[in-house]
Amino acid sequence: MKLKSFSALQIVIKRTAFLIIAAFVLVVVFVNRANASGAEFLVSNGNNFDVNEIQFKRVEYVGQCPGTVMNPGTRKAQFVSKSTPPAPKRKVTIRNVTQGMKSNPYPYTSRGYSEGQYSQGVDLSLGNSHQTRTFAVLEGENKFEYEIKEGERIIEQGTFTAEVSVKDVGVFPRDTICEEKLECRDDGDCYDRNGKKRGSRQRCYTTNTCHCPD
Repeated sequence: MKLKSFSALQIVIKRTAFLIIAAFVLVVVFVNRANASGAEFLVSNGNNFDVNEIQFKRVEYVGQCPGTVMNPGTRKAQFVSKSTPPAPKRKVTIRNVTQGMKSNPYPYTSRGYSEGQYSQGVDLSLGNSHQTRTFAVLEGENKFEYEIKEGERIIEQGTFTAEVSVKDVGVFPRDTICEEKLECRDDGDCYDRNGKKRGSRQRCYTTNTCHCPD
């Protein structure tokens, strides 16, 4: 009887160990599938379309209108997961969880993912906090978390990365642009010999306005 009890205990231990190992393997497989899903940004960099590469140009100005300008200010991108392409009733939420980002909340965007080959367009701009009009990215490697839903059901979630580069174009002079305008204003009334008002006199003069280029 003792041998039988010992054998039964061994079987229970082996089965428990097998179940634990199987569960661990499933978790690893799920994580690897999420990370290897082929999630990516297709980015419009001027005349080129690049995968997970976001390019900006930085221009330094000196003179009457000094400052630093990013050209362009935004880049257009679209999201896609090769393992879960767009389909009816789907949407995707993307968060930028890169170290250095302000996390209350992390920058995020929710886009339609229901038709075509990619999500709705996302405007990317340099920044370290959530913005309402654009999706903030930092120079260097950016880490994104994404979640694809079909209705209210999550059907895929995972992470991907994209590289943001900023090229220094150079230093250029930038001065104000001045324009002359002719402005006329009423300068009193005109009357005939009988004292009847016949109109208004106008005085015209030239104004000079200056502003920095956009």
